[in-house]
Amino acid sequence: MLCTRAVSRLASGIGRTQWAAQYTYKEVAAGFLLQSQSYTSSSAPTGVVDSADKSKSAATDGGILKRVLNKVGFAPNTKARLKVASHLLYESVADKINYVAFFRDFNLPNTFNSWFLVTELHVWLLLMRSMAEGSETGEDGRFLRNCIVEAMWGDVNTRAKKLGANNPSRTRQQIETLSEQFQAALIAYDEGIMSDDRVLACALWRRFFEMNCTDYTQIERLVKYVRKQALMLDSLTRDQFITKPKVAWHDLDKCKV
Repeated sequence: MLCTRAVSRLASGIGRTQWAAQYTYKEVAAGFLLQSQSYTSSSAPTGVVDSADKSKSAATDGGILKRVLNKVGFAPNTKARLKVASHLLYESVADKINYVAFFRDFNLPNTFNSWFLVTELHVWLLLMRSMAEGSETGEDGRFLRNCIVEAMWGDVNTRAKKLGANNPSRTRQQIETLSEQFQAALIAYDEGIMSDDRVLACALWRRFFEMNCTDYTQIERLVKYVRKQALMLDSLTRDQFITKPKVAWHDLDKCKV
């Protein structure tokens, strides 16, 4: 049971694409100049425009409207819209995932590191689904993936600074360590999702459980949870995932072995 569309795109591009935790981005232009043009009709002295003129006028107006929407970022495929979508998708993790349930059911300490492990797992699921929208350089999926990662690290930095306000150098060092671990986790999770449950279980045991879990039912439950979430994301249309993000994460409490 694999996330079919995402896995097929990922499998074709994994040899050429390396996941990265931090990227360089070009800022989206903040303002645009809209020029108004006036159109007059001199061919119809009575004020009546024939059907041909109407069709031409409608086509012209439609083209102008499309260009304006593209410039201000309201067209569905613009980079500005994708950037907004990426933050909404990340917020679906940070705001809607029941972290307490993960800490309780998987015996994780209520720490910043545990929060990051849970967040990382769900962000990886979003990144995998994003790549189904295009994994090559310049395609929407790749750009969306990078923006989701950017949103995550922005949140991580904000939280870490609050927790380590008295020792900023130590905080910076910890974030660098998390960045390296994040890159390794993405590779391991990618391999697991494209393989059978045993490979995915090993990846989760090494990273999520940090090789500190002897209860195999917990690992089995998390494998089932990941597969279920992957199928849910795979079922979303482009409109549901990008244009108007509607990610309804499955509740961990309802995922039993």
